[in-house]
Amino acid sequence: MNDFRNTNETIKDTESRRPGANHPSPCPLPLRGEGSETVSKRPDDQRLGILYENDAWLGDLFDELATRSIPYTAIRMDDAALMLEQPPAYPVVFNRVSPSSYLRGHGPAIPYARSMLELLSAEGRRVINGAVSFSLETSKFAQLLLFKRLGVRAPRSILFNNRKQIAQLARAFPFPAILKPNCGGSGALIRLIETYEHLVSLLNGDLNLFGPDHLLLLQERLVADDGAVIRAEFIDGQFVYAMRVRATNTFNLCPADSCVRQVADPMCGDQPHVEFEPYPDIAPAAVAQARRIVTAANLEVGGVEFVESGNGTAWFYDINATSIYRRDIADAVGVDAMGKLVDFIERELRQELLRCSLRAVKPSDAGLPNGAVKDADGSTRRAVIARPARLPYVE
Repeated sequence: MNDFRNTNETIKDTESRRPGANHPSPCPLPLRGEGSETVSKRPDDQRLGILYENDAWLGDLFDELATRSIPYTAIRMDDAALMLEQPPAYPVVFNRVSPSSYLRGHGPAIPYARSMLELLSAEGRRVINGAVSFSLETSKFAQLLLFKRLGVRAPRSILFNNRKQIAQLARAFPFPAILKPNCGGSGALIRLIETYEHLVSLLNGDLNLFGPDHLLLLQERLVADDGAVIRAEFIDGQFVYAMRVRATNTFNLCPADSCVRQVADPMCGDQPHVEFEPYPDIAPAAVAQARRIVTAANLEVGGVEFVESGNGTAWFYDINATSIYRRDIADAVGVDAMGKLVDFIERELRQELLRCSLRAVKPSDAGLPNGAVKDADGSTRRAVIARPARLPYVE
């Protein structure tokens, strides 16, 4: 990683972090071609904030931001603190925290990120993949509720939090089935359950069965005729690309080569392996359904996973907000996925900075905290400039 990223992560401008010293208006727009030294000195209210916990997934994003001289600060969520009276001043925040954080020993990142996103929402900050999409990202059950509301096909499922009731309810459930944590990701703690007796044995014997929120799903197993899972990626409602994913002895379909593939069946003997291939012939109807899902989920950057039956029917089972773009897939379909992502981020950042620069600051408001104005009765309040409504995508 180049020096630009390190500069962004370590810069400490004491004056800009002092309450009331965040340069309320105007807010200069970042210009392409600015030197890295100039970019690194931008105050927080002129920078992109990135919430994250896994360095391995963000190298390409950091490099593209650096190439375009877009000022940013990367903020780790697994060991962090904030002061309620001094919320982050970033005009745009991009959430990149994954529900699989606990697999890397970063479990505290999930509840902290949830609290941070709630604070940013309350402060009126522009957040890409904010509180609504993160609540879906970290709850498979919430995703299933969304699928049901939208009328898309999804696997039958049972949610449970202990051992006794599920043993009764699962007697009539179709096996083989999948057992997965409600808060999961990267194949976390997923198991193939062959029979009802297998389930009961597992419930009685595995003390580490439950995930971080102590909720599990027993889910109908979906298997495509060709054995492939399809993942469709979207940015700001626009379809980017689709790929087929075929896994051998693992449930971890993470697109990053750095991901560790856990063994699904230790008795199988096969090494865990995943193959990715472009899927340019994805059915328009499936793209439309997937777009409806990401739109309803307020998911501006993310993907949807599904399998196709023999007649082409799509069965959806997962929403993923932590998109990792494979260069081989993007090159094969002729799409600069990372370029599209940073185009979107840059557009949103410039729009928010423009809103900031248009904020009227009266002489009577001088010396007030950033974003505050004084009313006729002498009281102060936060100035709010309406953000233009985002038009829904129309087929």
